[in-house]
Amino acid sequence: MKPDAITEKDPRAQEAIRRWDELKIERNQFDQDWSDIARLIRPQRGGFGIDSPTLRQLEKPLSSEPVIAHGNFAAGIYAGITNPANRWAGLETPDQELNNWQPMAEWNDQVTRIVMNSFSPSMSSFYPASYQAYADISAFGNAAGYDQVDPDRRGFIDVTISLAEVVVDIDFHGRVVEAVRKFHLTPRAAVREFGRDNVPPKVAELAEKGETEKHAWFHHVLRNESFQAGKLGPKGKRWLSHHVCELGDTLVRVKGYDEMPFYYPRWDVDSGFTYGTGPGYIALPSARVNQRMTDATIRAAQYAADPTKLAPDRNTVPLNGTFRPGAVVYGGVNMRGDPLIRNMDGVGNIGLTVEHQRATVEAIKEAFYYSVMSLTGRTGISDDENRIIEEARLRNWAPHADRIMEEYAARKVERRFRMLWRAGQIPPPPEGVPEGTPLQVRYQSAATMALRASEGQAIRGFLRDIVPLAQVKPRYMDRINDDALIEALHDASPSVPASILHSREVADQAAEARAQQAQAAQMMEAAQAGGGVVKDLAQAAAAGQGQGGGQ
Repeated sequence: MKPDAITEKDPRAQEAIRRWDELKIERNQFDQDWSDIARLIRPQRGGFGIDSPTLRQLEKPLSSEPVIAHGNFAAGIYAGITNPANRWAGLETPDQELNNWQPMAEWNDQVTRIVMNSFSPSMSSFYPASYQAYADISAFGNAAGYDQVDPDRRGFIDVTISLAEVVVDIDFHGRVVEAVRKFHLTPRAAVREFGRDNVPPKVAELAEKGETEKHAWFHHVLRNESFQAGKLGPKGKRWLSHHVCELGDTLVRVKGYDEMPFYYPRWDVDSGFTYGTGPGYIALPSARVNQRMTDATIRAAQYAADPTKLAPDRNTVPLNGTFRPGAVVYGGVNMRGDPLIRNMDGVGNIGLTVEHQRATVEAIKEAFYYSVMSLTGRTGISDDENRIIEEARLRNWAPHADRIMEEYAARKVERRFRMLWRAGQIPPPPEGVPEGTPLQVRYQSAATMALRASEGQAIRGFLRDIVPLAQVKPRYMDRINDDALIEALHDASPSVPASILHSREVADQAAEARAQQAQAAQMMEAAQAGGGVVKDLAQAAAAGQGQGGGQ
């Protein structure tokens, strides 16, 4: 909705601009390092400390090694956390017995499919946006994202925003509770987004003239301190959203959200800090050294290939100063044959060796876990070796992946479920589920799945050890709880849907029916066998009587 009137100097607009300036003070201490990371490791990003994006220039690093190592790592955590080929998250209740109940298990699977389908390319741009987020986290240790319903496409909008455009604030517990985005639009783009009647008159006038100068706009999302449940409009939402134009401090749009629409996942956050650090921060010193070494090597090679010439006067060298192979340089020697032109010495060797630069590059790769990330999934490696490599990778970055799941992926699933529920796209729970039963997001990232797969391998190894012993002493097999075994193996295979398993009660009924059928079959066999014996006895008796009568 729009404000009651488009007025300048709106207090809410002034508060959005003030909060941007205030929150950016804390971010300033990171801007220089982030600028260097963008310059050397992630050239697509940047613009930190620059007020206008038109002043930003795309950086051109001299070495591709940091960029390649970073891209490899970003792809690895993308595949390990929200890989579209895996069911990387699910929904369930905190009550495991209720989850094992067949109707509830099937409902959980159905709801999970609906939610996960909402992330598919036909419904949203979540997966491309998530890779951009992981690339930012890998480099800067932070990422910024936003989502909302897209009514025109009957889908969802998922975007990753440049960190240069966003500042955030945290609460007492370290959770992000406020975000301000500063972005720039041309007048025509602003009119397309907000409508001609919802922008300042000056912007509408510039749009009609076709002006291309961009102006700053702000999107401020904060807690609704006056929240009233059941109220219509923004008053009934837990989060307020204000869109503001810098021209005249004008408030142009007021909205509300039931959940925070901004996401700000972080890699590693120290106590007392709002912003995190990532592998790119660890690799930055070596990346700076590598840049300087590469620059020095290139300049030394240039001097060696085209050394500086020493000449006694201007007349000795041609006017254009160019020396070409096969050319004649008149005046290059005196009458005695002594050269009057020579190369300047001491420019061919700068003391850098290939080993020095290779060591620097290896330090960059290790900061991005290159040695373990590049081994996973290689051909020619056994399953056990692959599992060991996977576990080594998880030990290095799984704790950070948990934070990303908590602040990004799990929040995405929870908010997407709520949006789908409000839109009537989620079926009601099965009858018999207590009213008010809470749902929770089940983490099923590749990291979690790998750890569960290790549990499954351990169970299978335990069974392999038990079988030979059970052949000697059958009581060993009596110690195994068959229901607990099948459920543990299923839990160790998160990608297997719960609908393939019957409940214990259904399995008990099937086993009882099977036992009754077996008992009936045995009785039938016994009856048939008994009938055969009677028949044989009768035939034997008849044969005996016949023999006696003949005598």
